[in-house]
Amino acid sequence: MITNYKKAKLLIFDGPEHDILDRSFDLSRETALGISIKLSDFANNTVEDLQGIISSPDFEFMVKTGAFVTDGGFLNLYKGSNNLRLYYHKKGNTIIVFAYGEFQPGRYMLYLEGFWTIA
Repeated sequence: MITNYKKAKLLIFDGPEHDILDRSFDLSRETALGISIKLSDFANNTVEDLQGIISSPDFEFMVKTGAFVTDGGFLNLYKGSNNLRLYYHKKGNTIIVFAYGEFQPGRYMLYLEGFWTIA
């Protein structure tokens, strides 16, 4: 059961891919979790994978409150800000969701979509 959530939709990176590869982002102010995050912390964790990790009602609540949509394709990929693919990072009972990808040729964007705490 989700006990707390915050929808952020905050752009935290906009630039060439090589600038994000080793960069760290401090999310202390936005999440109150006191963490910093790197691309490698979430790049292999797609939101679709969460369906096997958390309960269906919790997953559906995240999709609804985050206003995430699917791409309509046979893979049913979830999209967030600027139609970018969604990824997550789990820290304890908290799931932090990001939208990340190539927005224009050579231009990558990273959004903090929000975070959800599960009891």
